[in-house]
Amino acid sequence: MSREEGLTWGRLSTVVFGVILLALGLMLTYFSLQVNIELVSTRIFTPIGLTIALVGGFMIVARGG
Repeated sequence: MSREEGLTWGRLSTVVFGVILLALGLMLTYFSLQVNIELVSTRIFTPIGLTIALVGGFMIVARGG
């Protein structure tokens, strides 16, 4: 099997979507840690944000490299 070289629409969209997920996950984690404990439970949103950021980072590494 031959591997495609160069930039394709699938590779570009995967990397862009990965960057968006990484940014959203990091922002969710940051803001959940900065808010008062009465408003938002950090036990819920911090792991969700970290998971989203890890998925985005994996998408960037898996298809971008």
